[in-house]
Amino acid sequence: MIKKTLCSIALAAALVPFVYSAQAQNYKGPPKPAISDYGPFTDSSSTSAGAKLEKSSSTSSSSGTCGNPAGSCLFYGGDFLFNPLYPPSLANGLANENNLLVGGTPYGAATWVPFTVPEGQTWKVTGLFTNNLSSYGVLDQAPLVPEAAAYWSINEGVEPGVPGTVVASGTSPATSTPTGRGAFALNEYTVQVTGLSFDLTAGTYWLIVVPLCTNTADPYCSGVFFLSDVEYLNTTPTNAFGPPEPIDAAFFDSPFFGLSFTPANGPLGACAGSGCDAFSAGVLGKKAK
Repeated sequence: MIKKTLCSIALAAALVPFVYSAQAQNYKGPPKPAISDYGPFTDSSSTSAGAKLEKSSSTSSSSGTCGNPAGSCLFYGGDFLFNPLYPPSLANGLANENNLLVGGTPYGAATWVPFTVPEGQTWKVTGLFTNNLSSYGVLDQAPLVPEAAAYWSINEGVEPGVPGTVVASGTSPATSTPTGRGAFALNEYTVQVTGLSFDLTAGTYWLIVVPLCTNTADPYCSGVFFLSDVEYLNTTPTNAFGPPEPIDAAFFDSPFFGLSFTPANGPLGACAGSGCDAFSAGVLGKKAK
């Protein structure tokens, strides 16, 4: 079975070429971009690369925008940080996908990210996004939407083993845009849905935005997606915005891996104690006046 965390990404990567070779020969769809169009697939951990990545980030806490493409920001957990010197075991990610390797209904695996609407506020939500480390970052035809799409949901009252109550959810057109960051021989992509319209009153919620790539004729749909984690290394994560993300409160749910709303963090959590105390995701919209 393909593992759910990046600690075993080598196994997942080893499986991919064998799937691609057969599918590529039978692919009858419209012309696809070259794999190089989604690269380079290299670690982005050097000092010079890091400086370039910060400059290319579309998230700006000073301007109150986040997402990729950027929009009016209500909450952003912060940028993924891959720093092999402090210590490498902290950088991680959890499977967040519905594709030919990890499939299910409505997803094969989802990482639920907590956020809080402060007392006295009402948020008018127009979009959601997650930053995912991926082999190709390609979205393809979802079962119900004949275009690039993602499944999203906001729940409240989530607890270990309990999905809570769905506040709003759906399958919506989505974009997948490189952030310029990367690690573990994967590049990071922002998977973002917009055009949403619903309100959130004060309270704690959990969000998901799960990339969909379910076209059996598309070789790119055998790529992997891992939701990037965020480590609080004694400081606020780069570009974090809005109410601080609740720490050690994320959950992992996957029919494929046989886990039901398992805490992400901790020695018995989905990441087995390696990172995953917070994740790189956000909410777009405006506060109600």
